[in-house]
Amino acid sequence: MAVIAICDANILIDYSKSDISIIKKISEYYEQVCVPDIILQEVGIISDEQAKALGITIVETPLELEEVPSLSYQDRTCLYYVKQNKWECLTNDKALRKHCEAAGGTVVWGLQMLLKLVEADLITVTYAEKIARKINQVNPEINEKVLNGFLNKLKKI
Repeated sequence: MAVIAICDANILIDYSKSDISIIKKISEYYEQVCVPDIILQEVGIISDEQAKALGITIVETPLELEEVPSLSYQDRTCLYYVKQNKWECLTNDKALRKHCEAAGGTVVWGLQMLLKLVEADLITVTYAEKIARKINQVNPEINEKVLNGFLNKLKKI
């Protein structure tokens, strides 16, 4: 079964700041990687042309979204696509994860995506570790505990 992913801003930001070429690998892993136009604007690092070159499909933000108090407008856009199309959601946002899972969606953490790429032979273990360490340096949410948990999983591949 072909899988389409919807990508949240935090994943794009982490990979843009660590090594933007990894986004192209994610696009190779999935049948399609979609990013709502509102999220691409929020990220502000990747132009529409660059997004397309990285294999990203830009999708429109729906005009009407359900109200979910714990989610931002951008997160509600991701949730919309998960509910409507059963797309896999790439995010590090805990509230978005909770709502996507409650809707029956599959969710992938940013560092978990690196493990999937290694398992699919799209990147090496060494490269995955390098990217994870860079993300750890640029994103305070990916602290030493999170990094070490990832590195332990990476060693088992």
